[in-house]
Amino acid sequence: MDLKTIVLIALLALIAWLGWQVHRRSARQQAIYGGAPAAIFNFLSGLCFAAILPAVCASVLVLHPDMLQVAGITLSPIIVILVGLALLSLLFSILFALFERRPLERAQQKTALRDAQGWTEQDAKTSGL
Repeated sequence: MDLKTIVLIALLALIAWLGWQVHRRSARQQAIYGGAPAAIFNFLSGLCFAAILPAVCASVLVLHPDMLQVAGITLSPIIVILVGLALLSLLFSILFALFERRPLERAQQKTALRDAQGWTEQDAKTSGL
């Protein structure tokens, strides 16, 4: 295997690991109520966001891509990758929000109702205080 193939494999592994870490931390800080679709879009959004820096660094330091000629304009693939990943991250964040909105509102309403009840005798007995 040549150096570029090894770097691409390592880059994909690093991006997958970083995306999983972002997803886990996000889910730990704020529970996901939208089910599997919301969790998948949360993971994909974190994955695309976390992929930006490693992809650009690997591209600049190791891969050295040639410039792209599109409609008479010379573009760096690094810029295309950066903008593409950022837009994908935004898209997946919006899809996550669409799937998460209603279940989150229901969970917040349940919490508000529970808090409005106040401290009950059963709560006092089971609190351990």
